[in-house]
Amino acid sequence: MTKSSSRPRLHSPTLDPRLARNYGEKNSDEVRFTYRDWADTYDSELLDEFGYQAPNAAVETLQKHLPSLDSVILDMGCGTGLVGELLHSLGYRHLDGLDLSPEMLEKAKARGVYRTLGEADLTETLEIEQIYDAVICVGVFSHQRSQAFDLVKLFAGLKPNGVLVATVNGKGWRDIGWETLLEQSKREHGFQIEEISDIPYLTRQDIPGKLLVIRPKLSKSR
Repeated sequence: MTKSSSRPRLHSPTLDPRLARNYGEKNSDEVRFTYRDWADTYDSELLDEFGYQAPNAAVETLQKHLPSLDSVILDMGCGTGLVGELLHSLGYRHLDGLDLSPEMLEKAKARGVYRTLGEADLTETLEIEQIYDAVICVGVFSHQRSQAFDLVKLFAGLKPNGVLVATVNGKGWRDIGWETLLEQSKREHGFQIEEISDIPYLTRQDIPGKLLVIRPKLSKSR
């Protein structure tokens, strides 16, 4: 496992309220409400105003671990489809997406890069067919303490030797002690952390990110 400094320094003196409204413990209805109102301007604000780089970093890492363009990939928390579009531009065609927000899913559908799209709530039980070579989860994990434990639900969709590539907002990583929570989750569920690395995240807010590469523990029946 490659591990970098667990407490990146954050320099921005003022957090934009459009980001701040998502930070802290939020229930699913609150998150769904936020993204309902944000869907129309999400891409322009995240990319142009906040310098959102997490999708690029995650896709680059996924490509290294999964070079075959025949790979079947689940984009969990696909949002407006930023990650799917990047994967599609590289030649990946077997892409499915899940997200909490119907309005964000409509934006993703308009890109025309996903085979299937559907609603899903990571705080609840997920029913995912075990067909995926990888699950990529970008921009989902941040300030909810339960997320370090909820991520194991995504393993249900992975084939044997499948991989989870996920990002964590660096402010959340620091504020709620994500590293400690992740280690607790690892002890409980027995997964393998292959990599924890620093990535650019929201560069115009001076918020860094973490990138995780995780594989589930293989059971004897798999």
